[in-house]
Amino acid sequence: MTDAILEIFYRLPFWKTAVIVAFAMVGALMHKEAGFWQRVLTFSIGILAATVFTDPLLQLIGLQAELDDPTAGVLALSGRNIAAFVLVASRDPVKAAKEILGIIRGSGK
Repeated sequence: MTDAILEIFYRLPFWKTAVIVAFAMVGALMHKEAGFWQRVLTFSIGILAATVFTDPLLQLIGLQAELDDPTAGVLALSGRNIAAFVLVASRDPVKAAKEILGIIRGSGK
């Protein structure tokens, strides 16, 4: 399993890896209520989301190959946000359900 993950990183260009790590780091630091292990988890998930889903997303949408660095950055932040939301939802499912309903209804929260 670890070898497969490392193989993905060996194939990535340096700047793309730097963008992914930077955006995942920013995302992990933005979560104010998170503890150390939650930050590590969201950082890891952000990196994983960006490395795994960038190329399939570019192919699905039909974007140019030059846009893979910005797409990877957005996916790193999005993956981190999804992980952070799941962690918060698992702590307080009622609050998470209210937030989801607020977003669906358009009130924000």
